[in-house]
Amino acid sequence: MARRTLPFLFAAALIVSALAAVAAQNRATAPVAPADLVLQGGKIVTVDDARPVAEAMAVRGDTIVAVGPAAEIKPYIGPATKVIDLKGALAVPGLIDGHAHFTGVGLAAMSLRLATAKEWLDIVNMVAEAAKKAKPGEWIIGRGWHQEKWVHRPEPSIEGFPVHDRLSRVSPNNPVLLTHASGHAVFANAKAMELAGVTKTTPDPSGGKILKDAKDEPTGLFNERAQGLITRAHDA
Repeated sequence: MARRTLPFLFAAALIVSALAAVAAQNRATAPVAPADLVLQGGKIVTVDDARPVAEAMAVRGDTIVAVGPAAEIKPYIGPATKVIDLKGALAVPGLIDGHAHFTGVGLAAMSLRLATAKEWLDIVNMVAEAAKKAKPGEWIIGRGWHQEKWVHRPEPSIEGFPVHDRLSRVSPNNPVLLTHASGHAVFANAKAMELAGVTKTTPDPSGGKILKDAKDEPTGLFNERAQGLITRAHDA
């Protein structure tokens, strides 16, 4: 009896497997509703670690319905589907900028990071080390300092801000440009002001202020639109 049952069980298993394969094929080839938009021919960032980059993408309404190789996305193209050929370009998810200043963050990563400074002397020392490695005339750039975060007010100081003398002594051959954490002011050394043509007679530009001492000598701080005097010298 057992010998007769075995062939029947084997045949039944083959039939079940065949039916499953047919069902899977039918699902794979089943028609899909056309997408409103298809992007193809580029590199699409999926933000999926398992498949970080795809070749094509289908969108219906405000929903991404499929992402993958062009062959998989082709069935989503209908008569009314808008098809965009990326021509090798990169497509990334929409990024909502919460006033983050992406370019500023990127530039900060490429310059001296001054946010950790506990006092003005820390910044002077950081610039001094950078000046030892820099070529004569090379700009030294830093960002992120904030005088309100220092443990004590620098001496001497004007309106709570340092003067450039100590900074200029450690960087006589290199112009220095240090951007405030707010982005609304920069601090420059004597070399940078020399290249910018700033002297005691330089007037405040419209919408900006050059902070000066009692003798009208520039202290090194350039507020708001006065920053342009130094940044233009840097960009020249």
